[in-house]
Amino acid sequence: MTQRAVRTATSRSSTSEGRPAQGRRRALGYGLLVVLPLLGSAVILVSHGSRPSHAGNATTPDHAAALFFAVAVVVAAARTAGLLAARLGQPQVVGELVAGIALGPTALERLAPGAWAWLFPESALAGIGALAQLGLVLFMFGVGQEVVRSSRDRMGGDGSLIALTSFVLPFAAGTAVALPLARHFTGSAGDSLTFALFLGCALSITAFPVLARILTDLDLLHARTGQLSLFAAAVGDGLGWLLLAATLLLARGGDLASLWPKLLLALVTAVVLLGPVRIGLARYLGRGDRRPGAAFVLMIAVAGLALSSGVTSLLGIHQLIGAFLFGLAWPPQLPREVSVTPSLGAMAHLLLPFFFLGFGLSVDLGALPFTPQTVAVAGLLLAVASLTKICGVALAARFCGMDRTEATTLGLLMNSRGLTELVVLGVGHEARLIDEEMFAILTLVALVTTLMTGPGVRLFGALRKPAPEMAR
Repeated sequence: MTQRAVRTATSRSSTSEGRPAQGRRRALGYGLLVVLPLLGSAVILVSHGSRPSHAGNATTPDHAAALFFAVAVVVAAARTAGLLAARLGQPQVVGELVAGIALGPTALERLAPGAWAWLFPESALAGIGALAQLGLVLFMFGVGQEVVRSSRDRMGGDGSLIALTSFVLPFAAGTAVALPLARHFTGSAGDSLTFALFLGCALSITAFPVLARILTDLDLLHARTGQLSLFAAAVGDGLGWLLLAATLLLARGGDLASLWPKLLLALVTAVVLLGPVRIGLARYLGRGDRRPGAAFVLMIAVAGLALSSGVTSLLGIHQLIGAFLFGLAWPPQLPREVSVTPSLGAMAHLLLPFFFLGFGLSVDLGALPFTPQTVAVAGLLLAVASLTKICGVALAARFCGMDRTEATTLGLLMNSRGLTELVVLGVGHEARLIDEEMFAILTLVALVTTLMTGPGVRLFGALRKPAPEMAR
């Protein structure tokens, strides 16, 4: 015990004697390794700062900060406008769309150009455009999935007749009224044929996502009327995008002789995606015992979506056509633990406000000349779009044995165009098939037909509802 005490005392004594030396060594290390390098850096920076600097460097904005500020503004504005639209009885996507248009030259840039330039500098618009394209690709993947799901429902001959009527009748009327308008409103890359095809396609579209939201708000999602409208909208959207792809090829291919190689390559791409790729994905992802994990399935979906979009863009069609085809090829019914549709749908919903902003930047409704000719054209296209949808679908529903109330309600529901038509209009405007004035007119048509759908169905239902004393 005594020896152990002596050793302990000796150890403590040596430790206490070594602490000053250790402290001196640590202080020397701080001086050599920290203080001197900092002093050297300060000298270099001060000497460099005393030199004359370029004037442009002082005013160069922080690109990352500008992008993040713009993202914050777009997300906040879209959310606020969406909540306000919901309070007014409209789908949230309508408010988000109006917010995107208001942030562009239609309102903000016109009223406060300085604030607009500060919020959306050129350095931020490129990043916002990339986010918008990603959101559109994810959105079109979801549209393809909805087409597959709706086509699997057993709607029979009634659903087919209503679906074809909802597309063919507005398309035929649109091409008919387009011919006298072509020489005044055709874009620089289009002609009378592509203008007529595009206008017919734009008027025949029904916005599937907006329609689903309206049906949810009206408590019609699981009713026969709601199911038929979703089926018809899905089929019509599918036909519309295929027709748009052919129109883009025709516009970029020159004559029919040079169109065939591109058309053949596009057809081969579609066959590969809807044939071997679809079958292979269904077999690989549908295995019960050796199914891959959720993260790996998501990686396959994102990579395949990007690849198919890139291929169709390379062929000169549009990247959204590839995203739509890959949505058709992706297995629609996977177990919940590996299903990627909810995740990609949520991401698309988050990114779509950036598309609305990009759309709003490309259209200036305030600059639309409200001349008698413009007003007449806008009224004509609105009447053609609405009457052919409402009356045509209602008549087809009557042929299918539906009563007058259900048939008219179905026609009113199918008149909603909204987001899907705006995407189509953006594609046509980007391809220069229509000019700026027709782009603005068709935007107004899309807005008006979408805004009138929900209130129109509610008003019609209230008018058709019997009075209390008559119900007795």
